[in-house]
Amino acid sequence: MKQKILSYLFVCTLFVAHLSAQDEVKRANDLFHRTYYMDAIPLYEEALLHHRSQPLVHNLADCYYHTFAMEKAAKWYQYLIDTYQASDPLLYFRLSEALKAMGNLEEAYKTLRDHYIATGSNEKLSELTDIVTYLDNVAAIGKRFAIDPLALNTSNSEFGAQQIGNELWYTATKKAENAKTYRWNNQQYLDLYTHPMDSLHMDDSVSRSLSTAINTRLHEGAFALSPDGKTLYFTRNNLKKGKRQTDEHKISNLKIYTAKLEGNQWTNVTALPFNSDSFSNEHPALNPEGTQLYFASDRPGGFGGFDLYSVSIGPNDTYGPPTNLGPNINTDKKEQFPFIGADHTLYFSSNGHPGFGSLDVFKSTPQGGVFQKPDNLGLPLNGGFDDFSFVIDKAGVNGYFASNRPTGKGSDDLYQFKITKPLLIEDCQQYIAGTITDRTTTTPLEAALITLLDGEGNQIDSLKTSSSGSFKFPVACGQKYTVKAQKEGYEDNEKILFTDKVRQATKDASMTLYADEERQKAEQLALEAKQEAEKRRVEEEKRIAAAEVAKKKKEAQIAADLLAKRQQEAEEQAKREKAKKIEAIIAADDRIEKKEDRTLLKTPEIHFDYGMWYLRRETRERLGQVVVTLKENPSIVIEIGSHTDIRGSSTSNRELSQRRADAAKEFIVKQGIAAERVIAKGYGESEPIVTCPKTVTCTEEDHEWNRRCEFEVVRWDYQPKNKVSEPLR
Repeated sequence: MKQKILSYLFVCTLFVAHLSAQDEVKRANDLFHRTYYMDAIPLYEEALLHHRSQPLVHNLADCYYHTFAMEKAAKWYQYLIDTYQASDPLLYFRLSEALKAMGNLEEAYKTLRDHYIATGSNEKLSELTDIVTYLDNVAAIGKRFAIDPLALNTSNSEFGAQQIGNELWYTATKKAENAKTYRWNNQQYLDLYTHPMDSLHMDDSVSRSLSTAINTRLHEGAFALSPDGKTLYFTRNNLKKGKRQTDEHKISNLKIYTAKLEGNQWTNVTALPFNSDSFSNEHPALNPEGTQLYFASDRPGGFGGFDLYSVSIGPNDTYGPPTNLGPNINTDKKEQFPFIGADHTLYFSSNGHPGFGSLDVFKSTPQGGVFQKPDNLGLPLNGGFDDFSFVIDKAGVNGYFASNRPTGKGSDDLYQFKITKPLLIEDCQQYIAGTITDRTTTTPLEAALITLLDGEGNQIDSLKTSSSGSFKFPVACGQKYTVKAQKEGYEDNEKILFTDKVRQATKDASMTLYADEERQKAEQLALEAKQEAEKRRVEEEKRIAAAEVAKKKKEAQIAADLLAKRQQEAEEQAKREKAKKIEAIIAADDRIEKKEDRTLLKTPEIHFDYGMWYLRRETRERLGQVVVTLKENPSIVIEIGSHTDIRGSSTSNRELSQRRADAAKEFIVKQGIAAERVIAKGYGESEPIVTCPKTVTCTEEDHEWNRRCEFEVVRWDYQPKNKVSEPLR
């Protein structure tokens, strides 16, 4: 049961909170529609913390816009576009105005440009391009006003100043304490004040209320005084019998009233007959003759927002019907604060004509009774914020205006101005100029034909160069151009240039022309140079090829030499290793001995009988030792050297020794030694051990020593080709 009660209380709390939030939104909307923007802002901010919807965000953005909090207005307008893809043209206009006030002119133009492209508004896009160009032209004049703020400015609002005799009359927030506040901006209501001209250097402490008959607890503002000074036209909230009157939306509209000067007092305050409870009439102005009254009104049938109207003033305070000043002056936005100069020029403020942001001041001259297309008065009088209530003296040089620019003391401030430059609005112009010269001699070329083409290649103008070879074209800024130069006997030349927005700047299009004769010479020289270069190239290729061949030969020779060296080193190493191996064998086997440069198998003497070659028994036994040595050293090859004594002929001795060597070999082979391991060679009597001058001088023992066999190792690297057969038994 307890849980059910808690749940019920929780639901009730949510329901009450929901109803409370709905009430807050309803209250905020009611304040918004009554133009109590400052009161509506905190309610919308609180509501958006809990729930965001497109209408709530839009109303909050408009509240900030109407109270000139432009950064916050821009933030929420951008949020509407990004989040809800809002497409209301007024939203984009106000976002661009807010961006201008923040100093972001390019971003402001981009916002509108992107919107027009997205919606296919080609006409608007073209208009925007013209507006940007126009404002560039106005800005190019530079600062044409010297302006100074008035010392009487406060943190509240001051505007609508005019010099009346020795006084400055102006509109300002009530200076009385605890006065009723105006909930549009939570400032006090407005009254008319006077300030001595000789005290303009002083603050508002010397300012005085114009008249208690004029000023009430509600708004009294912008005014006009008749030429005779006896009739005052001024703006006031709709007031009857001291009570504020409202329309069906609870809005107290503005009306234009008159008052008559009797003695030193203003009396007989009367609303003009063309006023209405349903719309506003405001900001009266008179022509120099006092026969025509101009004012702003949001009455039905206008072009949109506030338009400027005029009525004729007849005898006995009669008035003709209000006449709209027409499409040259009025737009679908706001036109307010008219003023007619001594020369009948119309000055007014508007945010619908090409401006630098919010309300700018414009001027329009009359022709045939019709005001012409107005011009922006330029910088620095106009800027990103509201600039309005412009008045100028009869000389057309000095005057006053108001602005809520952030450099002031706060809200709207009054400024003095002096015109320092004429309003000469001209399209941006530059020049394309240059000199045409002979490319070879650099001398100027007279009568060369110069043709100027636009970015699409269409001819704009043409001329011929002067005796100094020079030419010059006036051109528009920010465009692409092509300049072509031609002259008989010369090659054509051309140059592409882009102009920027620097006014009166000159872009250099100087060019050289190449004479045909010089070109032909140059071509011939170029051909010869090409041929010579080709010849050098071929020769160089041959040289490189020959060098490459020589290089390869040298590399091959180096490689061969290196290989031969390595082979030689390998052979020498092999020889050294073989010698070491042989020495090791000799050292290990006492049956092998080194004798001078010969290696011999040690055996007992092997002798043969005189004239015989058969093997004696002791000879065979001794040869058996040779066989054992050969078997134990299978890599050696021996030579059996057989010798005879010196008896007999040398031929027979050589033959005999060969038979003896063959007999020894035959014996060894029969013992299982490969035949190729044994070389039999008979030396005859050519190498005796004992040398006898004559045969008769040698003893028999000497002869027997000479009849011998020697076993010399001649190879150490024998490798058998086939398996050796077993020895025969």
